[in-house]
Amino acid sequence: MSHATAANPVESGESSFAPGDYFLGIAQRVIASGVNTRISLPVGGDVFIYPERQEYDARIDDPREFFQAPAGQFTTAPLTGDAEPKRPRHIDDLLWQAAFHASQGRLVEGASMFDIVSFKRWPNLPQLPHTANTARICALLTRHPTTIMLAHRLLGIKKDEVYRVYSAAYSAGIAVIVNRNPEALAEQAPEAAASDEQRGLFRSLFAKISGL
Repeated sequence: MSHATAANPVESGESSFAPGDYFLGIAQRVIASGVNTRISLPVGGDVFIYPERQEYDARIDDPREFFQAPAGQFTTAPLTGDAEPKRPRHIDDLLWQAAFHASQGRLVEGASMFDIVSFKRWPNLPQLPHTANTARICALLTRHPTTIMLAHRLLGIKKDEVYRVYSAAYSAGIAVIVNRNPEALAEQAPEAAASDEQRGLFRSLFAKISGL
């Protein structure tokens, strides 16, 4: 079954979201604590996190509804010392899923559309939710560090889709910020286009990347 998912931007116009408002923030705290923990959503399912093993196990009815549910609806409980995952998966996959669904077209707090970023590896896309253009975004950012703002223009992809993929990669530890530029384009409108020189240079480079 395909895991491809269409971008679904929030209509309110919010540009970012806080992990603490969703499962994502709870999972991050559990991982930091190092304590094996069960995170439950009534009627929605359970996730079992094993921080030291860097693994998790999940029994979720609807991932989108589960990871978009408000953080206040979840309960947590420590697992017994000898608990082990029955169907172990790497914890990075859980963080990707949680951020991907919570994003809804917004950037996760801490990430910026003006930071120069790269992906240090490809996510396991066959096993993860993704958009129709996730592979193109990964192909670009694993080869050529650039800003998310410029990436959406070079690839001709809507910002909400790029934001969603970047938020997932950022949360899963796949995205590396090569350079933070707090003043980047601060005096320019967010929709300002890249210069013809920039566009020509990058297009000549990216034309060599299969599928772009």
